[in-house]
Amino acid sequence: MKEKKNLIILLPNFKFGGAGNSVFSLINHLKKNEFSITVICIGICDYKALFNKKVKLFELENKSLLFLFPKIISIVRKLKNNYKTNIIYSNHHYANIYSIILKIFFKNLKIIGVERTCIYELSKYFSLKDFTKKKIIKFLITNIYKFSDHIISNTIYTKKEINKFSKKNVTQIYSPSITKIKKFRKKKIISKVNLLWIGRLSKEKGCEDLIRSTKYINFKTNIYILGDGIEYSYLKKLKDKYLKKNVNLYFKKYIKKTDSFFAKSHVLINTSFFEGSNNSIIQGINNNLFILASDVPGGNKELLNNKEFGLLYEKNNPYDLAMKLNIIIKKYDQYQLKLKSKEKFLPYFTENLSNKKTLEIINKF
Repeated sequence: MKEKKNLIILLPNFKFGGAGNSVFSLINHLKKNEFSITVICIGICDYKALFNKKVKLFELENKSLLFLFPKIISIVRKLKNNYKTNIIYSNHHYANIYSIILKIFFKNLKIIGVERTCIYELSKYFSLKDFTKKKIIKFLITNIYKFSDHIISNTIYTKKEINKFSKKNVTQIYSPSITKIKKFRKKKIISKVNLLWIGRLSKEKGCEDLIRSTKYINFKTNIYILGDGIEYSYLKKLKDKYLKKNVNLYFKKYIKKTDSFFAKSHVLINTSFFEGSNNSIIQGINNNLFILASDVPGGNKELLNNKEFGLLYEKNNPYDLAMKLNIIIKKYDQYQLKLKSKEKFLPYFTENLSNKKTLEIINKF
């Protein structure tokens, strides 16, 4: 009988959302008779009720990963002793750094790091503390990623970034954003346009652009913002300052089922300062929504397939966002017809293909 491999998944924030969905999808794809699966995360794991009983889960105290490092070493040491093949599958650059450092403490430990956003993120900061933290992380990334056994990048853009300092161990695999490809169905605008925004309400997601743009929108619209985060209260107050009579804006804290919002919406909007392979953009395309996304470093241009499935607006320019929206709605039928070609593009983002490619890398060790 083939001996099981010990797979330790390190995901600092295992909340409902892009990275969480991708990791959960991979766990479901793995055969339990081939892997012993352990998840280590900081704080509460939103997916634990959905886990198979064979998945071990460690929810660590809600502290900095730096202070939790001794605890992680202890967990890995205990788990490692029972297996010949031990693999850490870490997610996000700071978790990847700590995982690579673990190789100092343990022999025969393989590290697969997943980079879920662009390296440019570390050049964009919002405070002195943020600047200092990101400078240190960027220095470490550029000097130790080459010691990882493998790095998975979820966009071509980020693979090129990493290749500048780690050329031999990087593979690009898009995130498993959709289960199956839906047929193209033309959407109709009856009385109001429905706009959809999905994401974490934090500074780097830039939702403020959308709210500030509403004073320039020249059509009747309902805007649905699905998400939660530290900017939730600020953005709710901001909407009262900018909204006109032709705009209704609704905040919905993150909900697991978004199907009804995709079904009734016409345009999905992304306002981030930087991106990786954004799940909501791909889900929007799959649900026949035309996309308006910020023209920033990362995956946005890739995911729109050279503007075939959406337009780009100038980041930090609410007026440009509104003008692009006005153009899209004026020519909505024409723009939406471009989504007919999505069936050739979307297979790269299916759970089956994405997880299959990831498993091929894991099985090399």
